[in-house]
Amino acid sequence: MYQELIKYLRILKKQASRFERIDINNNVNESFSAKYLVKIVFIIISIVLVCLLKNGFSESFVSYVSSVLSILVGLFITALIFSFDKFYEPSNEENPNSRIKLWETQAHNYAKKFAYITSYTIVLSIFTLVILVASALFEKTTQLNVFNLTFCFECIKNKEIEALKTLGIAIFVIVQRFLVLYWLLKIMYNTLFIVSSMVQYMTTKIDRK
Repeated sequence: MYQELIKYLRILKKQASRFERIDINNNVNESFSAKYLVKIVFIIISIVLVCLLKNGFSESFVSYVSSVLSILVGLFITALIFSFDKFYEPSNEENPNSRIKLWETQAHNYAKKFAYITSYTIVLSIFTLVILVASALFEKTTQLNVFNLTFCFECIKNKEIEALKTLGIAIFVIVQRFLVLYWLLKIMYNTLFIVSSMVQYMTTKIDRK
């Protein structure tokens, strides 16, 4: 089961990244900006925020973000369950014309795009909640100001327990803060995309009728 879970998560991530660059006509945007620009911007913002948040996340921030993410997960799961019936309705006509075939293709592509991106956003939200738990369980540790630490190469080289422990905590704290911030930016970006594209698609679908 564990191997299958890892496999499905990898497929989900790969397909979500792919469908971010595909429009409803199945045209793929292979440009550098489409592939990497958003990621690079989010990485830079996350690194800057990690440097600014020297003491990590406050208790109120963890509580607020956890509540928002929990609500989003519930909303997205509900939206995902009802999306296929709402977005993709095969034509009942025996000999559909080219326009109807185009609409069906667009509806099919958008349903897949919505499903993958929404599902991936749910997974990111769950992962963010999981690593935020560390801030609640180990509040003092995760609020460590790593900029006040002094790196002692000789201590690490001599494998001193206390030095290795401090180094491990510092690395964990930095990685945790970065991932939380990066994933939050990604979740916010995906949420804006999901909502705006859904409204646009449903409006277009209503106008066709």
